[in-house]
Amino acid sequence: MKKIFLLLFINVIAITSYSQEFDIRLEKHFGKDKLIYWQKNYPDSLGYYQFVIDNAVLIMDETVVKQRIGTEQVREIEIPDFDEIINNHKLLDIFSLGIEIKPDTYQYIKVKNEPYYLYVKPGRYLWNKYQAGK
Repeated sequence: MKKIFLLLFINVIAITSYSQEFDIRLEKHFGKDKLIYWQKNYPDSLGYYQFVIDNAVLIMDETVVKQRIGTEQVREIEIPDFDEIINNHKLLDIFSLGIEIKPDTYQYIKVKNEPYYLYVKPGRYLWNKYQAGK
């Protein structure tokens, strides 16, 4: 009986250790099952995607960007509830916006009907920064 109780106790501890709360933005895009799988088998991947979602994009004022890009045409996207994102950057979800992070290209993307741009960093830059911070 003690062995059964001990075995059940160990299983409960093991299960709860893997039931970590994930960033809701990652969970929404990848699903909880995939995040649990990464946590167990590829924790570096999970760490990298968390780094990307927190660091891949900067919100920049239109006047600053206009000075940098001049009259260059850029992509424009609509972001629902952008007023909330301005107040809380953690609400910005690059994965749900359909933005492709290019390996070697910095991108400016205009936020439709707002005086802001998204500044998207390249994949190699993000990977190098992630590796440097480990």
